[in-house]
Amino acid sequence: MKYKRPPAKHIEIPVASLGDIAFLLITFFMFCSTFSRTGGGKIAPAQSPHLVQLQEGKVSVEIDEDGKIYIQGQIVPDASAVESSVGALIEGATTEQGKTVMFKCDKHVTKQVFEPVLGAIAKAGATIAALGERPNDKQGVQP
Repeated sequence: MKYKRPPAKHIEIPVASLGDIAFLLITFFMFCSTFSRTGGGKIAPAQSPHLVQLQEGKVSVEIDEDGKIYIQGQIVPDASAVESSVGALIEGATTEQGKTVMFKCDKHVTKQVFEPVLGAIAKAGATIAALGERPNDKQGVQP
């Protein structure tokens, strides 16, 4: 006995509003994300087995392998401009996290370069959180 199937129904999917939905999703994710505040220089971070996870601060200061200083991804001419720039960025912050400066320095930069920057950050009244990475297990240090 042969059964006859009913003819398949043609279903239309409205796609007129998909462009609007995609635009709204892109806008939503842009507002919910944090944009990179890092500079363009190459940085090989210092390594230590004693690192702890921190919540990201609002202000970022970096020194790349060439000794260039970046604040919030923008290059700064020298360490003397760091104090005023950092002071302006943390002005009005009421919490300790708001006054935390994420400091990242290339491991090959000498102390003559990074010490004045650290001093300027401290004079601005900020708390310094130095960033680095844990050494890998190949070197015999366990995280």
